[in-house]
Amino acid sequence: MFRMKSICAAATIFALGVSSSAFAANASNTVRFMGEVSEQTCNIDLNGSTTSPVVLLPTVSNSQLTSVGATAGETPFTVTLSGCGPQVANAGIVFISNHTEGVNLKNTAATAPATNVAIQLLEGPTVLDFVNNKAETAKQSVGGSNTSAAFDLTARYVATGVVTSGNVEAQAHFAVTYM
Repeated sequence: MFRMKSICAAATIFALGVSSSAFAANASNTVRFMGEVSEQTCNIDLNGSTTSPVVLLPTVSNSQLTSVGATAGETPFTVTLSGCGPQVANAGIVFISNHTEGVNLKNTAATAPATNVAIQLLEGPTVLDFVNNKAETAKQSVGGSNTSAAFDLTARYVATGVVTSGNVEAQAHFAVTYM
C-alpha cells in the first residue's frame, strides 16, 4: 500500500514538472491588457455622428497620384468633445488600426480595390503617424470652465506606388485619451 502511494506521488510530481515546463516555454506569449478608469469622461462625436461615423472622400483621378507620396482628395472632419467634467485637464484623440501601411491607413477595400494608395490622416499640416498601429493628436485643454474641444483633422489619399483605379476603404478605431 505504501509503495503504491509512493508510485502515485512520484507520477503526480513528474506530471506536474512536465506540465510546468510546457507552461514556462510559452511565457513569452503573455498578453498584456491595459485600460483606464476615469471619474468623468467627455461626450464624443465625429462630424456630428455619435455612432459608426463615415468620412467620405471625393472620387479622384489616379492621374492626381502619379508619384509616391503624392496626395489628393483632402477631406476635413472634426472630432468634438463636449460635456467634459472640470477634473479633466487635457484630452486628445487616439486612432488605432491593425491595417496600416507605414504611417498611413492601408486600403482594405474588399471589392475592386485600388492598388498602391492609402489613407493619410493629418492634424493641421502634421501627418498622424501609424507606424506602431496607433496615431495620436496633440492634447487640448478641457479642464475648468472649458468643457469642450474640437479636433480639426483631414483625411486624404496618398500614393504608395503606381496607383491603379478602384475602391479605397480604411478603418481605425478612435478613443479619447485623458491627462
